[in-house]
Amino acid sequence: MTRRSAMNGRSFLVMALALAAGLVLVFLMSEEPFNATRAFFLSPFSNRFYFGNLLAYSIPLMLTGLAASIAFTSSCFNLGMEGQVYLGALGGTAAGILLAGKVSGALGIFTMIIVSFLFGATAAGISALLKTRLGVNELISSLLLSNGLVIIVDYFIEGPLNDRPSGLAATVTLPDEFRFGGLMSPSYLHSGIIFSITAAVILWFFLFRTREGFKMRITGKNRRFAYYSGVDTKKVIFWSLFLSGGLASTAGIIDVIGIHGRVMRGFSNGYGWNGIAIALIARNHPLMVLPAALFFAYLESGAQIASLEANVTPEVAKIVQAVIFFLVTAEALIPRAFWRKRYV
Repeated sequence: MTRRSAMNGRSFLVMALALAAGLVLVFLMSEEPFNATRAFFLSPFSNRFYFGNLLAYSIPLMLTGLAASIAFTSSCFNLGMEGQVYLGALGGTAAGILLAGKVSGALGIFTMIIVSFLFGATAAGISALLKTRLGVNELISSLLLSNGLVIIVDYFIEGPLNDRPSGLAATVTLPDEFRFGGLMSPSYLHSGIIFSITAAVILWFFLFRTREGFKMRITGKNRRFAYYSGVDTKKVIFWSLFLSGGLASTAGIIDVIGIHGRVMRGFSNGYGWNGIAIALIARNHPLMVLPAALFFAYLESGAQIASLEANVTPEVAKIVQAVIFFLVTAEALIPRAFWRKRYV
C-alpha cells in the first residue's frame, strides 16, 4: 500500500466512524429512531430539492477547505477564515451595490469576486506580515483579527449598508443581473459550484505542477531544510496566507451571489471552522477537498431534514463534526509504526 492510499484510507475511516457516531446519536436522541435514521441518512438524496440544497451548501465549504489546505500545505495556520468569509462577502456586495446599473452582469460578478478576494487576502496578509516581520504567531493574530472583522462587518450591515425598509439586519439586495443562475430548481443550487470545482483544479495544478507550489510543499514539510535549500520561506509564508485569505473570502461572496443576494448578519456561521476540518480530512489535497466538503454538507443536510421529519435536533450535525475533529487530531496519538508498516 502506498503512502497516499494509506492516507486516503485513514480519511475514509474517519468519515465512516463519524457516520457511525451519527447513527448512534440519532437513535439516542429520537423517539422514532428508525424514521429518524432514514431521514438523516437517506432523505438528502430523496428528491431534487434536498439534493440540490446539499450541493449548494457544499460550495462555500469547498472554498474554505481549499483556503485551509493551502495554508496548511506551507505549515501555516489561518484561523481567521470565519472573519475573512464575512469580510469578503461585505466587500464584494458593496462593490456590487456601487456598480449596479453601470456595468454588465458578467463584469459585475467578476469585479465582485476580485474585490472580495482582495479584502480577505489583505486581512490574511496582515497576519502574514506580522509573522514574517515581527515573529508574531499567525495562529493568534489571524484569530484575533477575525473576531475584530466580524464586529466591523456587523457595523456596516446594520449601519451604512443596511436595507432599512426591510427591517432586517442585512445589506441592500444585489440586482438580479449580479446573481448566479439556478441549476436544480426548486433547490438553491447555483452555477457557483463550477467556480469552486475550477478553483480546486487550479490549486491542484499550482501546488503539484509549478515551481512555486513545490516551494510551498517543501516549506511545509521542513521549513529549515527549505531555507537552507535556497527557498525564501518568508515569501512562501506570506503568499500562502495571502491566497488562503483570498479563497476564504470568495466563499462568502459566492454564497451571497448564489443564494442570499445580500449579506445578512451571521450568515457565514461555521464556514471557516468547517473548512479546517475539511482540509484535515482531505490531507490538504485540493481535489480531495471536494468530496470532503460534500460529506460535511451531507451531514448538515441530513441533520436539518431529520429535524423536520423526525423531531431530531439539527445540532446533531455539529456533534458529528466535533467527532470528526477529534478523530483527525487524535491520529497524532497513534504510534507511527502502526501506519509505517503499511507503506512500501
